[in-house]
Amino acid sequence: MIKDKRTIFSLLILFIIAITTYWRWISFNLFTNGDWPYFFPNTFKFFSFNYTWLNLYDMGSVNLTVWRFIVVFAQSIIAGFGYGANVSEKIFIFWPTIFFGNLFSFLLVKRITRSNIAGLIGAIVFNYNTYYLVSSDAFLLYAAAPWVLLSLLLFIKGLEVSKKYLFVISGLTLFIASSYDFRVAYMAVLLLFFYSLYYLFFIQNLKISKVLLKGLARSFVTFFTFGFLNIYWVLPMLKLGSLTSNAALDRSLFGNEFLNINYAITLFHPFWTGTKSAWFIVEPIMVYFWLIPIIAFLGLYLNRKNKNVLFFGIIALLGIFLTKQVGIPFSGVYAWLFAHLPGFNAFREASKFYFLVALGYAVLIGAFVKYFFENLKSVKVYFKYILVVGIALLFLWNIKPILTGEIGGIFVPRQIPNDYLIAKNFILKDADYSRTIWVPSSSTWSIYTVMHPMISIASALPEYTYWTNYVNSLPVDKYPEGKLMTKALNLPLSNNLLDISSVKYVFVPTTDIANDANVFVFYGESRQYYIDQLNKINWLKRINIGTKELVVYENENYKPHLYLTDEKETIKKDVRVQTKDIRYEFVNPTEYKVTLKNINASEYLNFSEAFNPQWRIRVGRFNWLDVITQKNYFLSDKSHFQNDATLNSYLIDPKTVCKVYKVESCKVNKDGSYNIDMTLYFAPQSYLYLGLIISGGTFILILGYLGLVFGRNIYEKNH
Repeated sequence: MIKDKRTIFSLLILFIIAITTYWRWISFNLFTNGDWPYFFPNTFKFFSFNYTWLNLYDMGSVNLTVWRFIVVFAQSIIAGFGYGANVSEKIFIFWPTIFFGNLFSFLLVKRITRSNIAGLIGAIVFNYNTYYLVSSDAFLLYAAAPWVLLSLLLFIKGLEVSKKYLFVISGLTLFIASSYDFRVAYMAVLLLFFYSLYYLFFIQNLKISKVLLKGLARSFVTFFTFGFLNIYWVLPMLKLGSLTSNAALDRSLFGNEFLNINYAITLFHPFWTGTKSAWFIVEPIMVYFWLIPIIAFLGLYLNRKNKNVLFFGIIALLGIFLTKQVGIPFSGVYAWLFAHLPGFNAFREASKFYFLVALGYAVLIGAFVKYFFENLKSVKVYFKYILVVGIALLFLWNIKPILTGEIGGIFVPRQIPNDYLIAKNFILKDADYSRTIWVPSSSTWSIYTVMHPMISIASALPEYTYWTNYVNSLPVDKYPEGKLMTKALNLPLSNNLLDISSVKYVFVPTTDIANDANVFVFYGESRQYYIDQLNKINWLKRINIGTKELVVYENENYKPHLYLTDEKETIKKDVRVQTKDIRYEFVNPTEYKVTLKNINASEYLNFSEAFNPQWRIRVGRFNWLDVITQKNYFLSDKSHFQNDATLNSYLIDPKTVCKVYKVESCKVNKDGSYNIDMTLYFAPQSYLYLGLIISGGTFILILGYLGLVFGRNIYEKNH
């Protein structure tokens, strides 16, 4: 319980600032913009468990954000009661972030400086700089930050008082941070490790033998706790070979032209205008922002004998050096780290390192304020408070466009257009599996579920080999992207391609100016252009589902999610390959129970998910643990291949299969045909199950250990 009246008063001020700034968020209104989408409850129900295969978007892909399970699972519980993301995101993301961000930054800076007023100013510096306000669309970065600060606070206290349980809780809170955004946790792990070395060598002045045997051994409790709690997603990613190389990590550097040392040192986001953010337009640095580094490094100079303050000065300098990306000086260092340091390729643009600058400046500016208050006795008290208010206003002035609503984006409440509610009900009434495709791109209000995934043609264009080969055959820059999309749909084989991909409906979104969600501005063509081009496609039938503006087309000849063919499936045949329906049960996005009946010759089983060699077939009884422990558990990989729609196909020879597997799994009928029971399974899911057991067991042990520690402390206090 906090008894210090000054501490309570400081926290009250921060609470008032947070409420005043984010008053629109203290509600269940809808807030969405850019990279921050809205999820209908029907979509979020998918996240009630964790899966290594994500089948909600496009043709499906490896789930590269499987580490977000804890936060998303919590949100899915709210969705289970029928509430949308507007409720769950407030409870688990928005409200904890805006309040804990202020609380934990205050407590951390206060502990470093031993000053309430320093903690107050440090919290303002950390929470109201331009980076977090511009990057609100990537809100999870900010959401992870408070838990990193708490982890660091507990870690520092653990080193000072030598209490193991503090390191355990530090690892636990760092795990919470990683469930929001693992990139921030990645920075935090390095931050804690360097602080432990710094503290043991430079603050405690221990000899190297004691550092290794005593100090690091204790602090590594945090890293082991953090590591074992994250095993649940590390194991399947290792199995997939996606831990250090995947679609997200294999992207090249981005944004070199936006970042340089001037923006980094002034803690000024290059897209900040003082009102609405100007995305991808570099803005000039406002003159008064140069006061920020001057005050920060004055704080470092005046407190240079304070080794803790000195450490955060080093962190600020490191953050500045990384945030400048490939700018001078030493412009090649960032590119080298991006190419060679494991995990660093998650930072394809360096603005994430503003976190280190903000953290360092929060301590340095807080230290400056403390020095000014405590050491300059000749200065009048009222002048000191004027200076403190002036420093605070350097950052609090940034919230002005939020208060006025000028900033727009995620700070403005939204309303779901009625057309999208009609579309949602229309799609959900369809019990059969099918995909929708949105031209040129989906809306934030687009409905999608595990039974009705959504494709944006803007993202699908580079995914389909048939389309990419066509695009690559064109002269460079001959057509804008919008024309490429409609030309791709008009190609001779595109009908077959969408049929095999199980695409039943094609949507053209509305302009949605009211919600600042006009997708057409990004693709160079008007909405009417896309409608006119789709009207010319003879295999699409425009239908009326009761919407006023939202335009819908039906592809009547789409194929099911799983089906059989006598011939190898292909998009290239003018005559359609005859399909045979089969009976299957959707268990989850990684598992399907399939029954083939009356098979008397080799057949091709076709599965409209993006090809991945880890989609395997097990004939007969299936157990997830046997996937890990038994060799040759699945049908031979030779039977599995990628068809020319870049999807999965399997050659099933019943005679060969039934020679290998038992009678109960492969029944011979009177006419000599076969009934075969099988499971189509994404094998890495078994490693996630195993990882969840390890991580869950670790969590239970942590709770048991902490229960014993706190129980013993309570007992000792009472006796």
